[in-house]
Amino acid sequence: MSKYQKPFLIMCFLLVIVFIANYVYKQSSAPLNVDVLQVNAGKAELVLAVVGRVRTKDVVNVRVEFPGKIIRLLADEGDKVKNGEIIAELRSASQQAVLAEAEANLHMLEAQLEFAQQDFDRIAELSKKGLVANLLLDQSRTNLATATSKLIGAKEARNQAFIRVNDYLIKSPLDGIVLSRPIDQGQVVSLSDTLFQIGSLGPVEIEAEIDEVYASELSLQMKALLAPTGKQQIEHGFISEISPRVNSLNGSRLTRIMLDKANVDFVPGRSIDVNILVKSFDKALSVPRSALKKEGETWLVYTVVEQKIKPTVVTFIDWPGSSVVLKTGLNSKALVVLDATIAAQALAENKRVNPHKINVPNVPNIHAANTSTSAMNTAEMNLNKDND
Repeated sequence: MSKYQKPFLIMCFLLVIVFIANYVYKQSSAPLNVDVLQVNAGKAELVLAVVGRVRTKDVVNVRVEFPGKIIRLLADEGDKVKNGEIIAELRSASQQAVLAEAEANLHMLEAQLEFAQQDFDRIAELSKKGLVANLLLDQSRTNLATATSKLIGAKEARNQAFIRVNDYLIKSPLDGIVLSRPIDQGQVVSLSDTLFQIGSLGPVEIEAEIDEVYASELSLQMKALLAPTGKQQIEHGFISEISPRVNSLNGSRLTRIMLDKANVDFVPGRSIDVNILVKSFDKALSVPRSALKKEGETWLVYTVVEQKIKPTVVTFIDWPGSSVVLKTGLNSKALVVLDATIAAQALAENKRVNPHKINVPNVPNIHAANTSTSAMNTAEMNLNKDND
């Protein structure tokens, strides 16, 4: 290596180090790019979204009065039935025998009564002519009264036997539609077994189990939007009943919703997407939950002012979800950093930031999972923002 090459290499090495140091300095001092959302006041609605199921207004579980074996089924799920219509029959051979015996006894006593009546009429006629003693007339009158009394008892016994036989004929208790039939022909049923579930005809209602936390925010006559699952058609309804009882198994309260008008798509058993309007706001600001950070008992959001991060204490409606409606803390047009963790770190390092505005036409929906119920319920807040 010549005496000129070595200084040249050293100079090149120093130039590279200077270049790298200058690049690192520029990078460290360059503003940090952050995504921000400009909040704007607009109309807002608190909406509780749940999944319900259509049911008829009145539902009756049909059971037997006597245990036995089903020998005939005359109705199935979806069939319309009339009040008093026979829908099933149990085996009743023993009761049929009792009825036959009661009817035979009745016929025998009817014949005895007829004979006693004829005998009394004959003796009474002879008594008028003085041809028989009064003692014989009294005896025939007693025989007639006894035969009459026995016949009355036999008729009652026959009627009871007939009723017992009829008890083995299962009849519909109302005009309605068979919602379910959990038994099969030939099955032996007990007093606790449900043979049919029959719903009344006419108006239907939507039944939903709502977590008690959300149900406490509901009231009668609250408006609801209803759509059969898989369909886009929206129907209007209202809350007609809120059960005061909390289900100990899942912590829910049963809520019923009526349609404003009938719709053939709302058939019993069908799942319905329900959106209940809980509360409305004329003006509201909303931020994503990712923009919130809790420090102690205080909640903060971070705004950008002249390339600097500024922490702001806020309060909000604690309706679980991806976004929240603010009550205090921010003004309209504020630039809120979407990621509070990044904003807090930039503030701690006193870094300048370069805000990148995210343009969204509407504030995102807020979803809150109601996992204590059988279906996934969702508390949803739709916020329509006024854009300037």
